[in-house]
This record gives sequence, structure tokens and C-alpha cells, in this order.
Amino acid sequence: MEQQKRLPVTHEVRERRFRQAAMMVRNDWLRLLQSDQTGIVRFAFPGYPQPEAEIRLYNPRAVCSVHGDKGCEHTTAVYFALYQRFASLSDWLAEWRHSASQFAAPGRTLEKTPEAWRGVFEQLSGTFPSIGDNVPFHMISSAVTLYRQQMREAEPLEQEWKPLFRLYAGLFGLRAVTGGAPAGGFSIGYDRWQYGRLLDSLTDGIRDELKLLSSTRRLFAADPFYQDLEELIRSLTLSAENAQGRWLSVYRGMWQFLFNGDAARGRELNKLRLMKADGEEAPALRLMTAYLEMLSGEPSTGLDAPLEENDLPLFPSYLDMASSLAENGQSDEARSLLLSLVPQIGNYMESVSFLDQRTAAGRLADLCRETDVPDETAADILFRCGSAAEAEYAEFLLSRGHYREWAAYHHLNRSGLERIERTGLKTMMEEAPMEAVFLMNVHVEEQIAQKSRQNYREAVRILKKMKRAAKKAGRTEWWSGYVGALRRRHQRLRALMEELEKGGLLS
Repeated sequence: MEQQKRLPVTHEVRERRFRQAAMMVRNDWLRLLQSDQTGIVRFAFPGYPQPEAEIRLYNPRAVCSVHGDKGCEHTTAVYFALYQRFASLSDWLAEWRHSASQFAAPGRTLEKTPEAWRGVFEQLSGTFPSIGDNVPFHMISSAVTLYRQQMREAEPLEQEWKPLFRLYAGLFGLRAVTGGAPAGGFSIGYDRWQYGRLLDSLTDGIRDELKLLSSTRRLFAADPFYQDLEELIRSLTLSAENAQGRWLSVYRGMWQFLFNGDAARGRELNKLRLMKADGEEAPALRLMTAYLEMLSGEPSTGLDAPLEENDLPLFPSYLDMASSLAENGQSDEARSLLLSLVPQIGNYMESVSFLDQRTAAGRLADLCRETDVPDETAADILFRCGSAAEAEYAEFLLSRGHYREWAAYHHLNRSGLERIERTGLKTMMEEAPMEAVFLMNVHVEEQIAQKSRQNYREAVRILKKMKRAAKKAGRTEWWSGYVGALRRRHQRLRALMEELEKGGLLS
């Protein structure tokens, strides 16, 4: 609702729109047509043709069947109707009338200076709701919808200025969203997922504008804006408290696509080094400096310092940096950075979801191969990843011929048969068949202990694998003794004996 106070139209238009919308709500002219779990709310209004307004709470969109998505009294009335369910609409309107004169609405004739643009974006992005009171995601989504509408209204008419204006709008919009709504603040998992999608949308939009600007001729009149962007992206990245990895990604994109001159990169690198010498302790500073050094062709410094616990949110960004160094041929620097991450691998894995654990484990395994770390170090890194790296760790052990360690790893973790089959049982049956036999025997006993025909059939399936492995190892006599002992131990289980007979294991 706060965003409605600063719509990019004249005060008279805002006043008329709000007055008409408030009248519709107070006279109960809105008729609810749809409200479901997908977040779609749709109302109908009197008139001919009958207007309909739809708001998608989980997708930033508000549309009127008459006026489209440009904002009108019908979409405003829907917002008002939803707002007054938990707060006073009269109080909100009174507050807006009191404060309306304090804000100047931006227009297409906005002065083309960095200071003027910053002032407008500070004003328009300053109304995003805070997550402090556990605001539902749909309120963040509505704020983004209104912000985008305001940007379209204030966008310059000249085509050559549009990409630069949209880049500024994207940066301030991302700052407002990440500053006001860290993903961990949502109590509903679906909201966290939607918030992640929103951040993806914002960062993708920034990246698109960067690529467009890098492929077009730079305006002479835009030089002050490019100078301002150097300072702006640096300050936004260093001051970010949430989504620091995304800001680092944006920072890298700016210096990869937009500022690709040696002079600009050298100037930025000197400023970062001065900040570090002056005691700046922002977690992102180390990675920003290393990335500029890599772009400038200079040796990356300070990468062997151990990772601190307060740097854990940037763990994926450190992996990005290590991968970039390896691709750039700086394998020694990449190895040093990888080794600096080792003490915090366990802490990072405990702080993120299993999906993020799997992603990190896969990337760590790739880095171990790309940087040629010693086998002992690679084994330690993958072991620290826990169950998230079971496939990578198992592949590593098998590739090094550590078959007994592979079997011990699965014994230690009480791995299910499906996991064992997925992580190299077939290879074990070829290279170390008896180790595979002893591991599978544990699962045979577990299946028999369930005492159901379905489990007996699964036990027979495993026993057939054991028979092939024993034959591969040349231990046919041992196998005959094993089956005889199994038959004597469970001779009272008639169903098991029948399944063993059907499987041809008693002949």
C-alpha cells in the first residue's frame, strides 16, 4: 500500500484514482470472482462492458480488463479491498493526503544527471516493505509490480537512454528487494522459492541491460553516468547484507561487460586495494579484488587466507572464483583458494538445504580434478561434504582403486542397496567381487528379517548378484557353503525357501 503513495502521475490523477477506488470499496461495488491457492484474486465491477481486475499475488502482476496493466482505479480498488481486511483504509488515505505534497512524481522530462536519477530511484524504491514483521511474499511482489509501473512511466523518451535508465532501475530495485526481504525471513517454503525466482528475474534483467549497453555505442553525454556506476556498484556490493552472492555476480557482470577498458579496471583495482589497506572488512572485498586482478592479468593475492565463519554466505561465490581462476589457467591460485575453503566446508553444508549441498559437492569435486590436488586432500574435501557427496566420493575411491575403502564408506554410512548400486556396485563386482559380496550380505539379512514374501524376493535378487560376484572371484565352493548355511538357518521360513527355489539358488 505504501507504494501507491508515489505513483508516477500527477497529483490530480492520483487523487481522482484513489477517490474513485475508495468509493467503489466503501459502496461494496466489488464482486469477488476468484480467489484460490495459486494466489490469483479476481474482482468484477458494475458497468458495461463489465470491468474485471485481477491480481496475482505470487507473480508481480495487476491487470484490468479495460485499462491493462498500466494502473487504474479498478486495480487500485482491488488493492484497497485487500488492504482493509487487516488495516484501516481511511487512515492510509489520510496519511497519503498529508504526505502527498512531500514527493515530486518523476516524469519523462527528468533531468539527465546521475544525481537526479539517483534521487528518483531512492524515492521510488524506499517504499518496499520490510521483512521484520514477516511480511508475506505477495506484498513484496506487489511492491515490485508498482515499482516497475513507475519506471515505465518515468522512462526517457529517447531510445538511446532507455538501457542505461533500466540498468539504474534494476540496481535500485535489487537493492530494495534484497535489503527488505532476506529469503531466510519467510516462514513459508513456497514464499522462499518465489522470492528466489524474483531475485533471478531482477538479476537477469540487469545482465540483459549490461549486454545491450556493451554492444551499443556509448553516448558522450552519458559519461557522467558511467563514472557514477563505478562508484554505485562498488558501494552497493560492499554494503549488501543479504544476497551477497547475487551482488557479487552483478559486480562481476558490470566489470566483464560494461567496464572492459584497462584504465577503468586499473582505477577500480587501486581503489579496492586502498580500501583493504585502510582496514575495510567487508566480506565481499577479497573476492572483488581477486576478480579485478584476474581481469587485469595480475596474479591474484590474498586467496590463501582461511575462510572465516562470517564469510559462509559467500561460499558459492568463492567456488565461482576458484572455477574462473582454473579456467583462466591460474591453477595454483585456484588450488590455494580451494584449500582455504576446506575448514568451513562442514559448517557451510550444515547451513544450507540438501539441494545446495549437492550443488556445492559437485563443484568441489570438479575443482579437485581441475586443480590436481593430492588424493588425500581430495578425499578429505569430499568426506567433509557428507552424504551430499556420496556419488562423487564413491567415484573418487573407485577411480583410485580404493575398493576396500569404498565398501567401508558404505558400511559406515549404512547405505541402502539403491545407493550402493547407484554409486558403483557394478564396478566393485568386476574389480573387487568379494568386497561387494560381503557388503551385499548385510542387505540380504535385512530383507530376510522383514519376513514378508516381497522382501524375500528382494533378498533373492541380491543373492543372485552375490552368486555372480563369487563366481567372478573363483569362490564357488565358498558360495555353496554360504547358501547351505543360509538354508539351515532359515529352514522354517517356508516362503523364503520357496523363493530361493524359484530363483534357482538351492540347486
